[in-house]
Amino acid sequence: MSNISKLLGIANSLIQIQDVRRAMHNCVLPLLTILIISGCSSQQVDPFELTSQIDYHDGYWVTKVDITDNPVSITVINDMHIDAATNSVTVFAQSKALGQIIAPPQVGPGQCTEGRDGETVCFHPDAVYLNGSGEKLMEADGTGEWWVEHAWILGGEGYDNCELRPQESYDDCIWVDGILLDDGLTMKVGGILDAETGAWFGNHRTPEFHDDGTVTYKVTRLSPTNLDSNAGEIDLTLKADFVLEWTCEEEVSAFDNRARECPKVEK
Repeated sequence: MSNISKLLGIANSLIQIQDVRRAMHNCVLPLLTILIISGCSSQQVDPFELTSQIDYHDGYWVTKVDITDNPVSITVINDMHIDAATNSVTVFAQSKALGQIIAPPQVGPGQCTEGRDGETVCFHPDAVYLNGSGEKLMEADGTGEWWVEHAWILGGEGYDNCELRPQESYDDCIWVDGILLDDGLTMKVGGILDAETGAWFGNHRTPEFHDDGTVTYKVTRLSPTNLDSNAGEIDLTLKADFVLEWTCEEEVSAFDNRARECPKVEK
């Protein structure tokens, strides 16, 4: 065989190898893409099962709050867990701005840090550390985050409520409890704001149903009309301070690392 024939043979072999490589690339790359996509979407979502009207409260609820003179909206999360058999309600809450956690401060018991505006903020009295294990911890292990826990039993035991906001001193907390109103759906959660007058302060929490079967959530903050005698007659009539509208997301809970299907109304 001449040198020219040998060179042509080598060239043809190289071309064939390149063709094989291209074919492998064209076949393997889409396969890898499919595997990657499948891996990302493999999180199991627990189906929504209605055993009681209060199950409609169960969900990962998210809302946006606009702050006066602040161009950045605050995202508030209420990861709400319902046990209808025991009428128990647990809410794990966080607030964020631009993806950064504002409340509760990400520090442990007895610790303080610097807030977004340079102010001192300290450990939240209702904070628990969640890392997906299904346990509520009081010490950070570097795998989770601090969340505020508010939990109550409808018609039963309440809890000491400190608002979801970062502070240096949490001296405005009040004991609250929750009851189910006559509609069998709305939760009234609050407590006595002023011992002298017996004034009540708190929230009405209720799911809202839509024609397409979806469920959203509404929290209405209620407080006395007037507790300042210098401003006029004391008036304990409740007024709505604000209303927050929430939507459900099928996000993984920081508590137990499980995602839940959003509540829905069967058509």
